[in-house]
Amino acid sequence: MTDIESIRYTGDEKDDKKRYLLHQHKETDVFVKKSYWLCLILFFVSGIAMVSAITAGVYKDVILAETFIVSVLGTIYMVLFIVMVCCYGNAQLRIAILLFVSSFIGLVAGFMVGVNLKMVVSHLKE
Repeated sequence: MTDIESIRYTGDEKDDKKRYLLHQHKETDVFVKKSYWLCLILFFVSGIAMVSAITAGVYKDVILAETFIVSVLGTIYMVLFIVMVCCYGNAQLRIAILLFVSSFIGLVAGFMVGVNLKMVVSHLKE
């Protein structure tokens, strides 16, 4: 039993505040864990989207799009994947990882949407 858990059996107001802080901490931890799993799912979906776009040759018409996805986004993807696997157990690092992975997912989605729009515009010009 930790110090905070042993405090919950006393009845002082000070202990009530500590119990309330413990409850808030647990709620925050549950929120971060659920957010982490959602981010992990979106991370894998973005990886699948990148791999399927490269293997299908969707971006062959756009100059440097495939090269950018493979060299830059692929490298960042692998580094983030290793960091996510290694640092899952640390609650403080989990929050930082969430920020980085969320930014990466936004970058990948924005890049792929931008490239698709460029392809549509170039096909409309033809």
